[in-house]
Amino acid sequence: MTERGRWQAERVGERLRGQGIEAIYASPFLRATETAHLVARALDRSVFVDSGLSEHLNPAWFDVAPSVLTPRKLAERFDTVDPTHASVLRPNYPETDEEAADRSVRAVRRLLADSPETSLFVGHGLTVASVVDAFTGRREVSTPLAGVTRLASYPWGWDVDVLADTSHLSEAESGPGGAERDDVTDADE
Repeated sequence: MTERGRWQAERVGERLRGQGIEAIYASPFLRATETAHLVARALDRSVFVDSGLSEHLNPAWFDVAPSVLTPRKLAERFDTVDPTHASVLRPNYPETDEEAADRSVRAVRRLLADSPETSLFVGHGLTVASVVDAFTGRREVSTPLAGVTRLASYPWGWDVDVLADTSHLSEAESGPGGAERDDVTDADE
């Protein structure tokens, strides 16, 4: 991640302090794990890396299945990563948009079944959009970098309490690299 990407992740951690987050799950892709690590530091939590939250293994993006570091190797880089977590799902390369969305939703459902009440998932645009759609029926979900979306369970079902919030990245505190850019993702640079 760039310096700006790390700054954004640290702002997310500050934003989530006091929200009662008990568990943090992250995609094994390096930018997601590093984001989760920086948030976990702010929240004094561990990160559980789960392959079910992986990026969409789109053959248009990857010529072959991308390699990712194991939780043990990630734990060597990021001290908040718990190297003992076993992924609930493993993605298959290649996967269609629908297969990736289904996999992300199934992984989140399985993780929630055994998770503390308040959990944070650090994934990718498809992860966020798919989960919001599956849990609430809301489509066309924006997924800005370092955005916060919060779902809550109510007696009548799941609903969105916060959607794509980036107020913690205010222009007054634009951090390293200047103002937000829509054309490139800092975490991907």
